[in-house]
Parts: sequence; structure tokens; C-alpha cells
Amino acid sequence: MRRWVVYTAGCLFVGIIGGGLGVYWKYEPVHHFEQVDVPVLSRPKVPIEEGVTVIQSKVAVEATPQFTQQASAKPVKSFNVLLLGTDARGTENSRSDVVIVLHIIPSTRKINMISIPRDSRVYIDGVGYTKINHAHILGEMRGGNEAGTKEALQTVSNFLDVPINYYMKTNFKGFEDFIDTIGGVNVEVKNDIYLLHAGVTLPQGKQHIDGKLALSLARERYAFANGDFDRQSEQTQLLKTVATEILRPEHMGEIAGLLAKVKKDIVDTNFQDSDIISLAWLFKGMTADDFTTKQVPGQSGYEMDPLVHSRLYYWIPDMVKVKEISSTLFKD
Repeated sequence: MRRWVVYTAGCLFVGIIGGGLGVYWKYEPVHHFEQVDVPVLSRPKVPIEEGVTVIQSKVAVEATPQFTQQASAKPVKSFNVLLLGTDARGTENSRSDVVIVLHIIPSTRKINMISIPRDSRVYIDGVGYTKINHAHILGEMRGGNEAGTKEALQTVSNFLDVPINYYMKTNFKGFEDFIDTIGGVNVEVKNDIYLLHAGVTLPQGKQHIDGKLALSLARERYAFANGDFDRQSEQTQLLKTVATEILRPEHMGEIAGLLAKVKKDIVDTNFQDSDIISLAWLFKGMTADDFTTKQVPGQSGYEMDPLVHSRLYYWIPDMVKVKEISSTLFKD
């Protein structure tokens, strides 16, 4: 009888250890992203020089374009993720109100981030130089949601001169609902902020806010002295806070449920469930020092827009400095 107990206990012990090692090997960030075929959704094309006229023939666009993913030719040490926040409500065509690129390095648990102003003047194939937030809606008008994603991916890839491997795209309703799902987020406000879209004032200090206020904070720019740049800083801080909230001890047992909620609230993504779990593992324990954030250097100006045929306000990037940031923070 004792032998049977010892044998059973031994089998259980081996099974638990083996299962633990299996989970570790599958989801631990370094091991996970070394084993998966990290896709390459877009590669930078040769940039078009200012002043060169480009004539593009009209090509029929399929109603439902296929989203092809190339596997990386070699094991990757890091990868790039495009985060898109669109201004859509329902099924309407939408612009990308939020454009953030993350460079994730699993081996060092470091993340480099750049927030691209929505008014940044960039080149879009077949259109010319216009605002970066036009890329998504132009793609959608040509071929629906996937085409909108592809156009945004390629435009950002060209602008930063880096490949993009993954993306996550959400809209106003999805973002608001997800924040409510995790029970809201804690934020620290340096000064009183009037949130135009919510019609309320966030008082100075630390406080807990729900999805509606978090969305209003992410969208607000007129209340800040530096406009869109201060808004980008708030978006970056909010992103870090959301990651921290998801990984609070009380949420760790709810990862499976949160994955289902992510799929419902995020409009679309090419991350697999195992990728998301691995990223959650990566974020666990990260501090503010593990994040490096940058903004697009440049200057304000007015230029002719090829879409509306009139002069519009732009943030005109300093491409020399942008390339310096890309080469140091977004490439191996």
C-alpha cells in the first residue's frame, strides 16, 4: 500500500514538474518568441523624395483583401508592434486617432515606444504627402477593414523605415469597454484637466477612473499646453497603467477570461492567444525604467493637402532625427 502511495505521489510530482516546465517553455517570453514564426506584415519601401511626381495606375481592389504574413527569415531578438486607436463608432470608416509603435525586446524585458502625432505629414502610396491618420480611412474606402489596417501598417513602416510584425487595433467603444472590464485604472493628474468629450474636469492628484473617462483622457489635447504632444505623453502613461492593472494579482487568475474580452473589444489583431499570454508574462514586473518613450521631432507648419486641395495644419517631421530614433530604438 505504501509503495502504491509513493509511486502515485512520485508520478504526480513528475507530472506537475513536467507540466510546469511545459508551461514555462511555451509561454516564457524569450522561449516563446524564439519558437514561433514571428510574422512580417510590412517592410519599408524605398521612400519617395519630396517634389517627385508619382503616377500610379488604377488597380481594382478586392472586396475582402487577403492579409498575407511573411515569416521572419531568422530568429528575432526583438519585434515591432503597431497600436492603432481609431475614431470609429460602429461600422463607419475611420481615421487612426492614436498611432503608437512598440519595439519589444523579450530577452532584456525592455520596450521602446514612439507616439506618432495624428497630424504628422507622411507619404501615402497613390496619394502623396498627407496626414498619417488618413492612411487607415483611405485603405478602408478602397477595400474594407483589412485594407485599412494594411495601409496604416505600410505607411508607418515606410515612415520609420522598420518592419512591422504585429498590430492591435481598437475603436472608442472597445477601449472603453475593456477598461471597465479590468475595473478601471489608476491615474495621476498633474493639473486639473477639463475633458471636452466627457464634459467633466479631472482634479489634480491620484484617482481611479472608468472606461469613459480613460477614453476622454486618451483623446484630450486642447486642455494641454503642448497640445498633441502632451496628449501623447498621457497615452503612453495610460498604456503602462493598463498593463499594470491587467497584471495585478487579482487578475492573474482571469487571464483566460480577459483573452476572450480582448478579442471582443479589440477590433482586430494578429496576436495569437499564446502570444498575448507571453506578453502578459513579459509585462509582469516591468517598471517605468524598462520603458523608453520618444516623440516625433519636427515643427508645426501648413502645407497643401492632396485630398482636400487646400492648406492644412501639419506636424512636419524632422526625418533626419526620425531615422536616428528608428536606427537606435527600433532595430536590433
